[in-house]
Amino acid sequence: MNAEQLPYWLALNSIPRLSGKRLNQLLEFFHNDAALAWQNGRAWPEALGAPAAAAAEILEAWGRLDPARLYAEFLNDGCSAVALADAEYPPALAAVYDPPPLLFYRGRLPDPADICLALIGSRRSTAYGEQVAEIFSRDLAGQGMVVVSGMARGIDSICHRGALKAGGRTVAVLGSGLDVIYPRENSRLYAEICESGAVISEFPLGAAALAANFPRRNRIISGLSRGVVVIEAGEKSGTLLTVDYALQQGRDVFAVPGPVTSPWSKGTNKLLKDGCQMALCAEDIRSYYIHAPARPLQPGRAAGAGPGLSALDRRLLELLITPRQIDELSACPGLELDSGALAAALTMLEIRGLVRQLPGKYYQTVVKHIIA
Repeated sequence: MNAEQLPYWLALNSIPRLSGKRLNQLLEFFHNDAALAWQNGRAWPEALGAPAAAAAEILEAWGRLDPARLYAEFLNDGCSAVALADAEYPPALAAVYDPPPLLFYRGRLPDPADICLALIGSRRSTAYGEQVAEIFSRDLAGQGMVVVSGMARGIDSICHRGALKAGGRTVAVLGSGLDVIYPRENSRLYAEICESGAVISEFPLGAAALAANFPRRNRIISGLSRGVVVIEAGEKSGTLLTVDYALQQGRDVFAVPGPVTSPWSKGTNKLLKDGCQMALCAEDIRSYYIHAPARPLQPGRAAGAGPGLSALDRRLLELLITPRQIDELSACPGLELDSGALAAALTMLEIRGLVRQLPGKYYQTVVKHIIA
């Protein structure tokens, strides 16, 4: 990133009301020129169409923050930063809805060619979940895949350690600033991850590990990854929020079955019941990507050109490049069908191997049937 722009990026990223979509919208208005945006702060409410209360908070922060001071603190901390418009920004994450405008990191970001897999699970893990987490992370990292997780207590930390033991790479995504290690007992793990992979955060330096930060953190975990592997999760586990993001982002979702008597496996077992892909060993996941690598989804280029597909089939395949539920489909232009007729059409496409059903009753065009 241009050193002249970075102080203003840091300042913009430190305004709470400018997180995510608003900041991307503002930067687009000013042609991705952070310095120009900062110099024209009084024009922000108009550019954003912000309500009066939000506009007042934004302008108050603009008048209070000092880009030069924030830049000095950033240099003193020794971390790195990459903006959404930079070539170094992870392309998989850049393609999701609401990507972080700015990423802070220590270590080395994954290469575009890397197969990143999110391995996630509950903080309150069982001996069974911990054993599975270590085996899966060790075996996948040992095969050259990058293990992504959230460095939380329980399954996340075990997955990072398993990847490190295998001599592989791992990426931790934090729900706090890079200088706020949470939980504190993971200080040594944090340092080891930086040496072999990367620790990443969208939150500015000094940001505390607030509960509201972790759902946003989860969208980065899935956004960086080709697939998400749920190792252990209760029925109402926060881990399942990452699954929701994964489905919205068109990522693969795998689940490890657990004992039916264990409350800590109710979430994973329900995912399997809903049609999620089962993973009994690391090879189930590895072979999915090694032998049948996914091709980029390209809107409007579904396999509708093939024989035996009706106009409705072709339209559905195009719409389902993005995972959707039946109710969402019925609201799309050109589909004047009730839910029963849509379900029947989707079932036929599923039987033909052109569509798959994801957890949560989402449907998606099968990747191998997209024309590259």
